[in-house]
Amino acid sequence: MKALYSRILKKITPSKKELVEEKKLVDLIRKNVNKMEGKHSHLEWCGSSARGTHLTGDKDLDLFVMFDKNLSAHELEEEGLRIGKEVFKGHKWETAYSQHPYIRGEINGFEVEIVPGYVVSSGAEKQSAVDRTPFHNKYLLKRMKVSQRQETRLLKQFLKGIGAYGADLKNQALPGYGVELLVLYYGSFDKTIKAISKWKEKTVIKIEKVKRDVSEDFIAPLVLIDSVDENRNVASALSVEQYNKMILAAQKFLKNPSEKFFFGNKLDEWSVEKVKEALSKREFIVIEADFPTNILPDLVWGQLRRYLRKAATHMEENDFIIKRSALWSDEKKIFFMYELNALTLPKVQKVLGPPATDAENVKKFLARKRKIISGPREENGRIVIEAEREKTSAALVLREFVEETKKNEKKGLKEGLAHAKVLPESEILKHYKGTFAEHFTKYLEGKEIFE
Repeated sequence: MKALYSRILKKITPSKKELVEEKKLVDLIRKNVNKMEGKHSHLEWCGSSARGTHLTGDKDLDLFVMFDKNLSAHELEEEGLRIGKEVFKGHKWETAYSQHPYIRGEINGFEVEIVPGYVVSSGAEKQSAVDRTPFHNKYLLKRMKVSQRQETRLLKQFLKGIGAYGADLKNQALPGYGVELLVLYYGSFDKTIKAISKWKEKTVIKIEKVKRDVSEDFIAPLVLIDSVDENRNVASALSVEQYNKMILAAQKFLKNPSEKFFFGNKLDEWSVEKVKEALSKREFIVIEADFPTNILPDLVWGQLRRYLRKAATHMEENDFIIKRSALWSDEKKIFFMYELNALTLPKVQKVLGPPATDAENVKKFLARKRKIISGPREENGRIVIEAEREKTSAALVLREFVEETKKNEKKGLKEGLAHAKVLPESEILKHYKGTFAEHFTKYLEGKEIFE
């Protein structure tokens, strides 16, 4: 195991050159910010790079310009944007949004964020969502042993390898701060993996004492209480599927440790002919839409998952059985994918009614508006009829749903649905390229990348 971990750490630990370049840039930006006139007090370097737990190639620098807590939200926003633009003079930048706008961009190959925040006495007394972050930094720098930095890197790469690592809502995974807290709580990579392998339906972790039992406040498979704010679950974005994947991967790793858990198996895309053959044995249908551009991607992903479920529910209400559904987007195109038992239902439907002895409910059952082809009759003590089914085509049912939701969907996703359409299997193959081909191959193979 030591040899395995040593090989992995050589691949994932930033080089001395990377660390020197990183610190040099942070020092330069800090010097420039300190020289600027304004209402800010200082600059804080936060995130995994500041704590020495980041992976090689991770070029993200989270820099917080701090202001007095009495400054108004409007002034904080104005000053933060002004300073951010000054930092990026001569470099590529854009305005991004959290609770308030901030500037991010690229300098010397590093992805830099200049985020304004308030100086407050504790994470629990935050005035904006980002005010907790400097406390995360101080907390971990004070409590995490130097040896645990490498343990954290191993766990980050393990979760990255199985596809369960990251702070973005797209992947519904575990953020870096959450990974660091797990290593701090359990002590090492090995102990954390062993603990994960034994997690049950719900796991609650509290590193620090809290004033009350807050575990029931959170509906989530993993409740990882933020050590600087007991009212926050660090693992709130982690989905049930990702939680269960972590448990399965940990169990399999302990039985047969391998590098594939850290870097995944190489995925060979299926040929178009192989995909065509697979689709000929399945009943598949897809909604194609555009990714909206007038809303933050992180906000869109929650809406996309709700839409995926709503469309599935609509089909199920019309008697179609959904075997499996999936969502894919490169944040340009969106595909809502559904695999059904059948794309066409029989024209006549057998409907089981109430017990024959229940005269009142039998009367109500027979009074419903539908075209009865056969019956009513009694079978095994119940009233049975055969009625003509109004909608027999999954494509038609889904098209009706798409057209209806174009009118009623919330602002944001509504823009992306403006040109949404239902694709038959033949049309799906036209899109089989790039990252969609990779995703669709994985879907058709139906197994985890560490299997």
